[in-house]
Amino acid sequence: MKKLLWFSVVPILFVFVLSGCSSLKEGECKKDIDCKGKIKGVAACYKEPPDAEIGKCMTVKKAKIARAKYERKKSGKCEDKDGDGVKAGDGCDPPIDCDDSDPMVKPDASEVCDSKDNNCNDEINEGLKGCVGTVMGGKQDPIVKFMSTMTAGVEAVPNGDIYIADEHRIYRMDASTRKIKRIAGSNKPGNDDRKGTLARLDKPRGMVMDSNGNLYITECKNNCIRKLAPDGQVSRYAGLCSGEADHTGLDQDGSWEAARFWCPIDIDFDKDGNLLVADMLNSKIKRIGKGDRKVETIAGKGGHEDEEGYVVFGSSNGPALKAEFNEPAGIAVAKDGSIYIADAKNNCIRLLKDGKVSTFAGVCAGGKDKAGFKDGKASQARFKMPNSVAVALDGTVWVADTGNHSIRKIVDGVVSTVSGKKGQQGYYDGPVDDALFNGPQTITIAKDGSLYIVDNGNYRVRHLIP
Repeated sequence: MKKLLWFSVVPILFVFVLSGCSSLKEGECKKDIDCKGKIKGVAACYKEPPDAEIGKCMTVKKAKIARAKYERKKSGKCEDKDGDGVKAGDGCDPPIDCDDSDPMVKPDASEVCDSKDNNCNDEINEGLKGCVGTVMGGKQDPIVKFMSTMTAGVEAVPNGDIYIADEHRIYRMDASTRKIKRIAGSNKPGNDDRKGTLARLDKPRGMVMDSNGNLYITECKNNCIRKLAPDGQVSRYAGLCSGEADHTGLDQDGSWEAARFWCPIDIDFDKDGNLLVADMLNSKIKRIGKGDRKVETIAGKGGHEDEEGYVVFGSSNGPALKAEFNEPAGIAVAKDGSIYIADAKNNCIRLLKDGKVSTFAGVCAGGKDKAGFKDGKASQARFKMPNSVAVALDGTVWVADTGNHSIRKIVDGVVSTVSGKKGQQGYYDGPVDDALFNGPQTITIAKDGSLYIVDNGNYRVRHLIP
C-alpha cells in the first residue's frame, strides 16, 4: 500500500490545470503545486489530518512546526492541575493556561506586582505603578516574547513605540498592541545598506528619531551612524561604516563621508536639531550638523600619552574642548539645551552647558577602585560605571548605574536609588524596592513617564513605572 505523505516538496517540472482547482478558496490547496507563487519560500500544501482532501498553503518550515504541534496534540493531555478553572496541556486547543501549577496564573487574571505573568500575555507586571516587569527577552526561563541575543539599546519615540537594539538587529514594540517585530538587521553582522531585515548592522545601541520618522542609530563595531527610514531603508549617515582593523581606532572631523568615529555608543538631538554623538572610545562628544551633516567635536580633548607611552584619559572640567572624558557611554539633552553625559569610566555624570563641562553628580575619577555607591548630595554621591542617562520633562535625570546594578535618579541636586540593590546582581520582577538587575545598560523615558531599561546581563528589556 502506498504511504500517504502529509505534505511533499518535489521539483515541479510541469503545471497541469486540474478541473477541481477552480473551487479552491484563497490559501487552500490539494497539492503542493497549488501553492506555487502564493507563498514566499519553498511552498507546501499542509493537511490536517494528513488524509484531509483540502489543505492550507504555507512554507515547508511552518508546515513542519504545524505537523509537530498536531502530533503533540493527538497524544497530549488537557487538564486543570491547579484547579483555577482553566485547562492546559498539549492536548488542549489551544493550551490556554500558561502555568497550570499556579492558580494565580491564567488568562484574564488580575496582574499582580510579582515575578509571574499572571494574565498569560507574555509580559510581567505591565502597567502596575511602583513595579518592575519584563517586556522582552531572556536566555533562561522565563523567556518573555522571545529570546534576545545581547540586548544593548532601547529608545522610546514620541508616538509611544519602543525601539530595541539587539546584537545585529532592531525591533519595534507597537505602543497599542505591545507586539514586537524585527524591522531591520539580520542574524549576521555587517554594514549592508539594504531594506529592513536584509540590511546588516553590527552592535547597534544608541537610537533617536526625528519628526519625519527617521531613526538614527549608533553602531559601535561599524564605527558609524546609520539611518533607518520609515520605509525600512538603511543607509550610512556619518562615518565610514566598517569594522575592519584598518578602519578602527580612528578620530576625524569633517564631512559626513570623511568623518571617523571609534565605537560611537549613544546619540540625541540638541535643541537646534543637530545630532550629538557620544564617541565612546575617542572619549569625545561630537555634533553632526542638521543641514550639512558636517561632523565636529564639541567637547573632550581625547586621550594623551603618559611617560611610558600609554594613552590615558582624564576627568578635568573647564572649556569644552579642553575638558576630559573617560569613555562617555550615554548622552541626553534636556529641554533647556543642557547636555548630560554618563562618563562611564570616570564613574560620574557630567554636564555640558554654555561651552563648559562640569561635574553634575558623583566624584569623577577613573578606575574601578575609585567607583562606589552612595546616595545623597550630588557632589558626594558615588556611581560605578554609569552607562546611560535620560532626562524627564520635569528635569529629573535618570541613570542606569551599570556597575552597581541599580537605577538611580537625580532631583534638585540629590541622588537616590529607585530600584536595584547595591552591588547585588540578579533577576527579580516585582516592587521597585525588591527588583534586581544585572548590569542595566540603557535607559529611556516613555511617553507616559515610565522607564524602559536594557538589563544587559539578564538579556532582557525591563519596564519600571515609578
